[in-house]
Amino acid sequence: MSALQELRGAAELRDPERCQFLLKALFMEMDFYHALAVVVEQVRAYLPTFEAAYPDGRFARQILRQMVNTGTAPARLPPEAQRDFDYPGAANYMKALADMARALQPGALPGRIGYLVSATANAIMAVLVEQYYGRRSEAWAIVRSQPASSPAQQIAYQFWTDEEVALLDTDAWLQVAETIEAQQSNRL
Repeated sequence: MSALQELRGAAELRDPERCQFLLKALFMEMDFYHALAVVVEQVRAYLPTFEAAYPDGRFARQILRQMVNTGTAPARLPPEAQRDFDYPGAANYMKALADMARALQPGALPGRIGYLVSATANAIMAVLVEQYYGRRSEAWAIVRSQPASSPAQQIAYQFWTDEEVALLDTDAWLQVAETIEAQQSNRL
């Protein structure tokens, strides 16, 4: 069984650790910029949500555009990117952008692929968190303010086992597999 088939199987099983492990193996076999293109597809999915929640957050689009158009990233994210983003999924999204930027830094070679995997996982999680907690502001407030509490843990469990979240999660990882397959087909 190929790593791509295994990734699809792990996606169907909703095994995030296995998905990330397999994604890393697949990215290591790919040209770096083809792997980056896979990540960009996931990161773009949350950008409209981020901009709607943070109208002053145009820096996110500018950073993403720089990475896509030039294959470079700013050495540091702007100060606006360093604040606390409390909208559901926004912190995951900023982590995804930061990891993409780290992967593009000179000298990032040893951890470069790991940053791309983390960016992918955080971009997917941003969408999942927004889809679930965007309609459940009270639950989101509890999870953010009391993350170690029993109620927050119960809410987080409800999030992860929610049928819609499960479908979105599986679909996102299957989309990653499809994008990788398309990248591999374009190489031939």
